[in-house]
Amino acid sequence: MNDADIKPLADALFIEKVKRARTAPLSRKMGWGPELFDEACVRMKDGIRHQFPQASEVEVEALLLKRLNRLRQVAEHGIYRRHTA
Repeated sequence: MNDADIKPLADALFIEKVKRARTAPLSRKMGWGPELFDEACVRMKDGIRHQFPQASEVEVEALLLKRLNRLRQVAEHGIYRRHTA
């Protein structure tokens, strides 16, 4: 299977996934947030382990927290401003 074969298949799978998401009940959609966050953390940890293969699990967790905090800082940049009177 080459790249030309994979793209149409990937597109079809994506479209089907979008259709299922659109028809899902709101209660189910609300539950996806924590699941997606957990999955993102697993992927981030895998990336950290790839970048730092000698890191212990404690070090991986610390790096994950550092990166999550940095992402939060970027997302919040400019939201909170010091009020001067």
